[in-house]
Amino acid sequence: MYVFSERLKDLRIESGYKQDEIAKALNVTTSAYGYYEQGRNEPPLQTINKIANIYGISSDYLLGLIDTPNHSLQYSITEELTLNESEVKTIKYMKESFLEEISANPEANVESLKRYWEFIKNEKNEK
Repeated sequence: MYVFSERLKDLRIESGYKQDEIAKALNVTTSAYGYYEQGRNEPPLQTINKIANIYGISSDYLLGLIDTPNHSLQYSITEELTLNESEVKTIKYMKESFLEEISANPEANVESLKRYWEFIKNEKNEK
């Protein structure tokens, strides 16, 4: 549980809490909470869930199962198409500027965009 204790301590410090404040929120003694941060004791699952809620993070992050504080969201558009948050954001920006024009002839226009994108990437790599 080394990852857990390290992340627990880092989250508390980054959020500006003192051990006694978190202990009170968890309804445990300050020393019990301190043992969690030291890795000497492991909290019950219910307490891990409370900690995750306090910091607005996934319990999987606390347990070291993922390396980001929250799972990335996936949006299912169709059975064949799922987008992550970053892709949805990109499409939103494209929609605000030129997606409608691309949609007039999607196959040809997407192929053109691919060629332009490859050109841009190559230009960056040559510099």
